Amino acid sequence: MKKAFKIIAWILAILVLALAIAWFGFLKPEPPPISRADRADINLMPLPAELKLGKGAFVLNETLSHQFSGESGPRLERAVERFYAKLSGRTGMAFGGSHEAKLILHCQEYTLGYPSLDDDESYSIQVNGNGIEVEAASSTGIYYALESLLQLIRQNEGRWEIPSLTMTDQARYPWRGLMIDACRHWIPKEVILRNLEAMGSLKMNVFHWHLTEYQGFRVESKIFPLLHELGSGGQFYTQEEIKEVIEYAADRGIRVIPEFDLPGHSTSWYVLDSVFGVLLPVLDPTREEVYDFLDRFFGEMAELFPDPYIHIGGDEVNADHWNENSDIQSFMESRGLEDAHALQAHFNLRLQKILAGHGKKMMGWDEIIHPDLPKEGIAVQTWRDHGSLWESARKGNKAVLSAGYYLDYKKPASYHYGIDPQVIKGAVDIDIDSSQWKGWDLELHLSEMEMEGALYLFGEGEELRGIMDFMGTSSGFDDALLENDQLTFSFATNFGRISFEIELKGDSLGGKGKISVMSMDVTGKRSGGSDRPGGKALPQFRSIDPLTPEEEARLLGGEACMWSEMVDAATMESRIWPRAAAVAEKLWSPGVLSEDVEDMYRRLMLQDDQLEDLGLRHRSYRQDMLKDMVPAPFLEAAMVLAEVLQEEEMFGRMAIYDPRLYTFTPLTRMVDAAAPESYQVYRFGQDVNLWLEIQDDGARERMIAALETWAGNHEKLAPALEGNEFLMEVEAHSRNLSVLAKLGLEALNNPAALRESEPMQEEFFRTASEPHGACILPLVAPVQKLVQSASSN
Repeated sequence: MKKAFKIIAWILAILVLALAIAWFGFLKPEPPPISRADRADINLMPLPAELKLGKGAFVLNETLSHQFSGESGPRLERAVERFYAKLSGRTGMAFGGSHEAKLILHCQEYTLGYPSLDDDESYSIQVNGNGIEVEAASSTGIYYALESLLQLIRQNEGRWEIPSLTMTDQARYPWRGLMIDACRHWIPKEVILRNLEAMGSLKMNVFHWHLTEYQGFRVESKIFPLLHELGSGGQFYTQEEIKEVIEYAADRGIRVIPEFDLPGHSTSWYVLDSVFGVLLPVLDPTREEVYDFLDRFFGEMAELFPDPYIHIGGDEVNADHWNENSDIQSFMESRGLEDAHALQAHFNLRLQKILAGHGKKMMGWDEIIHPDLPKEGIAVQTWRDHGSLWESARKGNKAVLSAGYYLDYKKPASYHYGIDPQVIKGAVDIDIDSSQWKGWDLELHLSEMEMEGALYLFGEGEELRGIMDFMGTSSGFDDALLENDQLTFSFATNFGRISFEIELKGDSLGGKGKISVMSMDVTGKRSGGSDRPGGKALPQFRSIDPLTPEEEARLLGGEACMWSEMVDAATMESRIWPRAAAVAEKLWSPGVLSEDVEDMYRRLMLQDDQLEDLGLRHRSYRQDMLKDMVPAPFLEAAMVLAEVLQEEEMFGRMAIYDPRLYTFTPLTRMVDAAAPESYQVYRFGQDVNLWLEIQDDGARERMIAALETWAGNHEKLAPALEGNEFLMEVEAHSRNLSVLAKLGLEALNNPAALRESEPMQEEFFRTASEPHGACILPLVAPVQKLVQSASSN
């Protein structure tokens, strides 16, 4: 018996030892590269790859000066001068005199020329009580390190200091961009420069400049001057201004990639369009003189723009003019081009060879993907969904993600922060009943654009499920309702939630889909089903295999996009910043560090302040706009209202224009003074949570102060509403703001009184959530949460 016990004891000991080895060897989770405690004590954005705080700090004073211990040059000297200027602006002290150097900068290789996709942007920082040491592989790394030091500065007991720390940093992706559309509305050079400064501070390194469109040709051509003379309305960038922008960007480690949108979106190559939408004009790909012209034009642009890439657009090509032209149809038939997509691929192939002849690589939106295009030297930018991003990478193309990073959709920063190039969301996850299904081939018409798609239904009654397939992606839905041949369903897309109302008529169907204020016509024919053995087979829906390491390496990164149909030079910055900082962090920081949304918002709101210090007008523009909207005595009350409103997501604001929005329509309404996300409301919501979770007295005091301001605001603003067409659009929000505030005060001070009005509260919260003047009042949700908690206790 003793022998048996010994054997069991040995076995147990071996198991314990094996478990310990496994735990410490490979099962124990890796600690994060920045501890939670250290992360809570810094304000860096984007977060670095690794950081560890030490004890003490380096105290800043006017004796701070620098020394280069490695390579140097004019670009680095300018970077240090900018660092001192920003540091002086923050602290009120002067720096950079002839004192003992306390800032040591070691650059291993000075970047003399234009920034490159292959540049090593890594750097390290060591700070202790005696000074600061920075080491970087390139001058761009030095610049990024200086920007990180500016973010690390804090005030402690009246002293300005940088905490002692050890930090190493490098980019997750080499392509971290911002696209600005300067065509729909003209964006002057000064606005571009301000945005480049902000990009550099957040380690964004690609400025994608959208320069031609239906509504504007914005670059000077000395070979073909009629292009900018007839296509810009006098608003274009001279070649000297473009060179200035390129040099300014290069000083901050930023590449400039121009976009000339072809063969669609091309009205301004002939004449200006003033209406927005997907329009008909398109180049004729069958004419040799078109390619001769493009060869000369891109030869000029290749000399002007030093980046290896030129973006040719290629999106939303409307084929109506091609389909209606007998000569073009004969050309397609003679060359075996089956459809408009094949004709566009023919055009792109010719254009790619032209660009290559001028030493440039082609980049285009994901519609350019086609088997005939070569893989090497062509980058694809995805605006529709992750499916085309991964498809590009699998087929051998370099790929850049913009789906999910469209800032003009007015999504919150948290939405953009949840988008990762390496993670596909929204795959079909419904139950597919292959024993009971029906399918239809669809045609969908949105404005002048025609798309093909498919619809599949599975099961019946309460178990009815479906899949909608269009724009290259499949989306599942489980809210399908079929009553008397009337089918309704909806699903989320990167563009917002889309809802369908369909009527089934024998083997046909017809109806509409609606997304925001836009609608599309839908028609279809039965294609197959479990009741039709001879029809089309049920397709294999998206099976998402992980990318191989080789394919994953082709994911270059991403770009936030700011299209300008609904912004102009005055309002654009408020729609980019600070939300673009969330995209910047997603593309720079390790994936394990870019998942904490609450901590992201903590640092984002600090960046909001620092971006204003850089000279951005993303907040200050509002007061100037409201001055033109209300008399001076009512300006403060109008500001209070504007700061708690948000522009409605997607394109809801299009509905407030009669008959439609044009390039010359003034953007001077209350919706223009509102932001895509109200940080006053976000902070209030955080205080609601603090109060409900731990009865935090500080949170209660802040809530009461805010609620008292909001409660009396409508009475102050009301005299300015009368006769003011644009303010009247949001009168309901002004009234509801005061009612919400009073309900919130009762929840905090007299919750018993809420129980008497409880039956009316739910209806009020519902109506107060509705949009007015293309704005919503996001305060409804946190006040409702506060009121409901008080009523139930």
